[in-house]
Amino acid sequence: MDKEIKRIRISKLYSENDYFDAIIFHDGINLILGEKYDDSIVAGRKTNGVGKSLCIEFIDFCLLNDYADSRIKKIPDNIFPLNENILLDLEIGESKLTIIRNRKDESMPLIKRDGKSVSFDKIADARNYLNDLLFTNSAKTSIPSFRNLLSILMRDERSEFVDILECHDVSKRIPKDLTPHLFLMGIDIDSYSKILRTIKQIDELSTVIRNDKKTLTAGNKKISDVHAELNALNDELSKMEAAIDSFKSNEAFDSMQKEIIELESMLEYLRNKQKIVRHEYRKIKNMPKPEEIDDTEIEIVYNQFKADLGSTIVKSLCEVVGFKNRVEDFQKMLINQKAKELQAELKEISENIRELDDDYSEKVKILDQRGVLKNLKISLKIFEDKKRSSANIRQLFVQYEKNTKKKKELQVRKSQEILALDDLIDENRVNRNSFEKTLLNIHEKIMGNKESSFTIETINQPKKKIPIVITLRIYDDGSRSVNRTKVFIYDVGLMFNAFTNKHHPQFLVHDNIFDVDQDTLVQCLNFLYEQEEKYDNFQYILTLNRDKIENEERNKLIKLDVTQHTVATFTKENKFLRCSYQEI
Repeated sequence: MDKEIKRIRISKLYSENDYFDAIIFHDGINLILGEKYDDSIVAGRKTNGVGKSLCIEFIDFCLLNDYADSRIKKIPDNIFPLNENILLDLEIGESKLTIIRNRKDESMPLIKRDGKSVSFDKIADARNYLNDLLFTNSAKTSIPSFRNLLSILMRDERSEFVDILECHDVSKRIPKDLTPHLFLMGIDIDSYSKILRTIKQIDELSTVIRNDKKTLTAGNKKISDVHAELNALNDELSKMEAAIDSFKSNEAFDSMQKEIIELESMLEYLRNKQKIVRHEYRKIKNMPKPEEIDDTEIEIVYNQFKADLGSTIVKSLCEVVGFKNRVEDFQKMLINQKAKELQAELKEISENIRELDDDYSEKVKILDQRGVLKNLKISLKIFEDKKRSSANIRQLFVQYEKNTKKKKELQVRKSQEILALDDLIDENRVNRNSFEKTLLNIHEKIMGNKESSFTIETINQPKKKIPIVITLRIYDDGSRSVNRTKVFIYDVGLMFNAFTNKHHPQFLVHDNIFDVDQDTLVQCLNFLYEQEEKYDNFQYILTLNRDKIENEERNKLIKLDVTQHTVATFTKENKFLRCSYQEI
């Protein structure tokens, strides 16, 4: 089978203005070491916190990881400017690339390919661009995304190497994604993705069903009780509706219904008009009386201004007072006349209301000789309330039953999809056996025996969100150290197996994976050395503390020439970013 993926090879990591020393990478094993610089002081003997992992973070940043989850985001601006470009030279297949990215415009990287620049406004577009370069298979549904694949090719120390399937920061509790694993093993990921979609549908539907059931069964009821209550309520509504229809068919009701409605309308009109007239009458009655001015006060004012009035308009005091009295009399006459008119209108309206009300009462009395109308009004309200309530409950109950049936159908579909995937896994048995054989051989070189096993099985359990279980068992399994060894065996097995490497870009990064016993560490390094002797088309980047292998180097237990394979060395005195700082 032809290789379905192109090779990834990193050449150089650097910054535009040399904020850190450029690192040149090569084929085979690349070591990034934390090393002591001074045995005389405690700080000088420490090899942690010097920048090994941060260096890997910079590589991952250039390979378009999520900036929000990166430690690079926590670097103070005064230590590493936001607009400082980080550059990564690499090859994907035959294409030579330079990825340029900075923290200020982290979502808009620039990619130079074979001397031509391509800019991006969105990080997703840049990832798709690399996706198209990496995979020779154009059927995008049958391949993982670029970043999805990198999740198991670049394992940093935050994953803690707890499991072969756990590739992310364990504190984030990110769900396991088997897509890249299945792809590397040549198992169709479309079938796997289809099952995941079905499981998601089941989960979403289960939530709706659970909430609907909670509403329906309020008060410690069962669903069967709800069904029975709906039947009883439906019968009650049918009887009430029949009784109401019977009353409405009464001849007296039919003949007088129109008259009663007309009387009600007329009474409503007259009562509204009565309110308006009463309001006008109160306004007239409450109007202030014309101001009464004392005749003595008029005389004083008259005498004050008499000299200035001129002989042509001088009037006697008696004439002034008389005019004032005539005005008051006229005003009183108008007010009294308006009040009498409104009073007469009110009387007429009241008489009309009384006559119509008597007529209305008589007709209602005839219609409702036995209190039927009163009962009808009450019954109508009860009927409408129960009808509305019944409709809501019935709608919810119908929805509950419909969704319950749909869930069963989805569960059947899920079972069928899992069986189909199981067949695909079975068809892949030869390749899986080949991979297991590779794992056993690696296990023997490192652990000294073949007491190991590898299985891929489908699982169909309601609470399981992943339909596949991938299990690697190794000798003395279960301890923290052994888990790290297990991840190493699995990852390098994928890279070096004759079948899986056809889906593998021959690129792997392990950040501080070797927190293991010394013998295991030695055997792992020696295994890598042997692979480098056999193959020249892979790239393995490893961060390691030098003090873990010093004795073994002196005793020549390690076949690998550590110095020759070291691409960068960091100490407390010479850190990756050349200074100490507090992450923000």
